[in-house]
Amino acid sequence: MTMLLEARDVHRSFSVSSGMLKPKRTLHAVNGITLGVRKGEILGLVGESGCGKSTLAKMLLGSLAPTRGQILFDGQPLAAADRLARARRIQPIFQDPYSSLNPRKTIASIIALPLVVHGIGDAAERRRRVMEQMDLVGLAKRHAEAYPSQLSGGQRQRVAIARALILRPELIIADEPTSALDVSVQSQILNLLLDLRDELGLTYILISHNLAVVEHLATRVAVIYLGRIVEERDTDNLFGEPGHPYSRALLSSVLTPDPTAGMPDVPLGVAFPNPLEPPPGCSFHPRCPQAIAECSSTVPRPVTIAGGFAECLRCRPAGAP
Repeated sequence: MTMLLEARDVHRSFSVSSGMLKPKRTLHAVNGITLGVRKGEILGLVGESGCGKSTLAKMLLGSLAPTRGQILFDGQPLAAADRLARARRIQPIFQDPYSSLNPRKTIASIIALPLVVHGIGDAAERRRRVMEQMDLVGLAKRHAEAYPSQLSGGQRQRVAIARALILRPELIIADEPTSALDVSVQSQILNLLLDLRDELGLTYILISHNLAVVEHLATRVAVIYLGRIVEERDTDNLFGEPGHPYSRALLSSVLTPDPTAGMPDVPLGVAFPNPLEPPPGCSFHPRCPQAIAECSSTVPRPVTIAGGFAECLRCRPAGAP
């Protein structure tokens, strides 16, 4: 498959205040990420809060410039395209449908807004396309003149999806698209996203804390820790046998429906990583239950394992005895 989006050694840092009369400090939110997204696939980005997922997503959207590194879309520098050209090809779906929709606009005008901004069609053509889009995402025509406050959470997220797709983009970046919804509605939205991918030939980047959502939707998963990808593999291999200790800890934290299983035991300690003071060597070693002495001084290199790679000194290469 053709590579649609590439990030090459991307960094993003911010200057952070340390308090009055103290010099500012540098926070490395994204610290050397390289990844590629092929046409038609769904890449899941997972990791704890503050690991750099949302900062990376903003750079992939083109709304935030990398401090260092390059992002390519269809082989061309993303920064070279103007804002409207990027918006035609890449669209976001935001986390909260309650806050991402203008409460003073009707559903039809919200979905039509990208057409207005890009100067596409007259009023009649826009209306026709809005009706088609509403039908595509499962919204009744009677909702066209309703306001967001009159819709349920699932219906609002369908509006957000319709608005994102009205320009027929190639790539959708979805940041926690179901986290604000009731569990009973989440599966409907996830199945809708899968159906739209097949029907429209879409490519997705999915950001989520919910590993069950990622396992259901993603074809490949990148695990991010302190601004770096520590493991990237196809979904079946990563969920079947995670290679990095951090990936194993994330998967072990998932609650199961078995009432006898009790609360999951997450071997990550109580200290949360400080991005202002990353540890030497492997950034995960202070919390890693399998760390060895070398981990505190040696930065791990990517090791090829089944379905992808992991950055861990204890990983065995694919095919090794």
